[in-house]
Amino acid sequence: MRTLIVALLLLTVSTLPAQTLDDVAWTLPNLFKKVPPLKNDNAGRFPMISIEIFKLNKDDTSYRDAKPFPPEVIRELKARGLTQWIPPDVRYIPFALSLQKENAGVIMMQGYAFNGPPDLAPTTSMHILPADYKGKERPGQQPVFPCPLVLDGWVIHQEQFRETFRAFKDSGVKIDAVWLDWEIQPDWRDAEWDEAKNCSRCRQQFPAGVLDDQTMYRRFIEQWRVQLFSVYFVAPIFESYPHISVTNWEEIISTPENPTPSWSGNRQWSPKDLGMFTAANPVAYGNTIWKKHNWKEEWGWPVDVEHMDRLYTSVMLNQISVHERNAQLISPWKQSIPWIDRYCADDKDPSIPILSRERYREILRHLWLRGSDGMQVFNPIWFPDDVSKMSIVTEEIEDAVQIYDEMLTFRNFLDTGLPLNTETIAPQSDGAIWSGLRTENLALVRAFTQSKEPVKFKINPFGSGDFELEAPPAGKTYLIDRVKNTVEVK
Repeated sequence: MRTLIVALLLLTVSTLPAQTLDDVAWTLPNLFKKVPPLKNDNAGRFPMISIEIFKLNKDDTSYRDAKPFPPEVIRELKARGLTQWIPPDVRYIPFALSLQKENAGVIMMQGYAFNGPPDLAPTTSMHILPADYKGKERPGQQPVFPCPLVLDGWVIHQEQFRETFRAFKDSGVKIDAVWLDWEIQPDWRDAEWDEAKNCSRCRQQFPAGVLDDQTMYRRFIEQWRVQLFSVYFVAPIFESYPHISVTNWEEIISTPENPTPSWSGNRQWSPKDLGMFTAANPVAYGNTIWKKHNWKEEWGWPVDVEHMDRLYTSVMLNQISVHERNAQLISPWKQSIPWIDRYCADDKDPSIPILSRERYREILRHLWLRGSDGMQVFNPIWFPDDVSKMSIVTEEIEDAVQIYDEMLTFRNFLDTGLPLNTETIAPQSDGAIWSGLRTENLALVRAFTQSKEPVKFKINPFGSGDFELEAPPAGKTYLIDRVKNTVEVK
């Protein structure tokens, strides 16, 4: 029976253009139909994961029930450079073992929001505030924030993680990566800062002056988070799995000389490193809210696809660029595993143009050529009843897999190459936008321009002389040979 499953999944769902919700439903039959297997070998590299759980059909509850996918399905995902992530939950040990048996990669991911571990010890972890304290507006799920320096809940969580990962190890599971999405407290924004500076316990615990200045408080909290996660999140994982890839949402390196932009592009990170994290997690989302946060009327542009593409390109490439510039100086051994996304509808205004697929694929090429070691695809179902928007959920995977396969044509550069360019990109740029990786005697370069016409530019990839290249609007890939002093279009 099981041998028939993949054949059934691979049956053509429809030979007509997608016009119904069934045609575009987020299911493996539709995915396997639209996303072909990789042509190039990715063995030994991280598979990609998708925020949306893979489903055998629209009503499938396999993942929710911690029931492993059939091996044939796991192999079909693997053939496309994909795997199903699992949470750090002992119920998923059989799922992990089934992935491991097919050499499909065992990657953990889990979303977590609001207060986080302090909620495990609420009576001792929350702020002690005056009886008449009104405070700032805050989410209803968090009637009070935790004291950042009280560790009671973190200690409980640390032991839970320790036991969980020990159970996976004792069961023979080889975990490849833990890439979590814990967007939790402590934070430095207005409401959090206001509660902290009005909390009698925080007044006793914080260094003098930190609570009285929000800029200083923000710097303290952004560094403190890395230390908290290192001790109570990463360390218990490493006790059982000391050599795996570990990161969390938007962990990046920022320095005073090169402040790294936030994922939103409208502020910069305080100086910070990655602590015990082995990988950074830049975020490259085509988020419609960038129109609200970053669009400038003085540009004098119409709000159309062409000009929103310029804004998306700038925001999506700038964080990984500055992070990588810092990483090369401070810790070049750290990996980079970005979250990627063409359509993030934080602003659901239908008049805001969505990032074009053509430009999204170009951005993905440049993310690989600016130091990415793997990718996580953020493809949530924003509009389940809209056929055109539902199709994007699978297109996100199609685009990511296709460009990954294209880059695997040059696998040696992905495995051993060093980034050549970490310059940031302004939305107004009409010059060459280029990225590249180099080995000792070869360089792989991709270039395009937002101008209507091709532009010439010079690069010096080996420090021994310039090469002149052309950046066309449609983009072009070059292979430069130092020994032969040649440039080949690929």
